[in-house]
Amino acid sequence: MSASLANGLAGVLSLILNMVQLLVIASIIVSWVGDPGNQIVRIINQMTEPLYRPIRRFTRNLPGPFDWAPLIVIAIVVFVERSLGHYLLQIARSGK
Repeated sequence: MSASLANGLAGVLSLILNMVQLLVIASIIVSWVGDPGNQIVRIINQMTEPLYRPIRRFTRNLPGPFDWAPLIVIAIVVFVERSLGHYLLQIARSGK
């Protein structure tokens, strides 16, 4: 893989994962103050529910009213961005 390709992939990966983080944060905010009948709120929920659904299978039995799925999704996104992004940037720096 060329250095410029690895650098470009790292940039695209970072952009996509940052967009996912913003979407998750938006879903948290609209869950507090959003009108469920609003079209934007429905779109945000439709985009984030597929991310939350697998995680909620494991977290639904945790005590308390807190929904852990958004926090876990953000943690996964940060982990992927830092580990895979760092790996791609190392490839770009090595020039292989």
